[in-house]
Amino acid sequence: MEAKSGDRVSVDAKKVGQPRRAGVIRSVSKGISGARYQVRWDDGQESVLAPGAGNLVIEGRGGNGKGAGKRRSAAKPAKKKTAKRKR
Repeated sequence: MEAKSGDRVSVDAKKVGQPRRAGVIRSVSKGISGARYQVRWDDGQESVLAPGAGNLVIEGRGGNGKGAGKRRSAAKPAKKKTAKRKR
């Protein structure tokens, strides 16, 4: 899954004991070495990020605002169980 502009993302901290860093992707540029993301972090700073494999977590898709802050995984959603009514 590739991140897109407007997606909410987080990355691990550079040092042990520090919290994860979270923000929103402002733009995406693709090059030979992979994608680079311009991210506006929750603390108000902006930076360009070229994450290694597995370092970037997409927490929610941008667009309509639904799902912001929710983690997405590749797992299939659980089926809802319905109770059978006795007659």
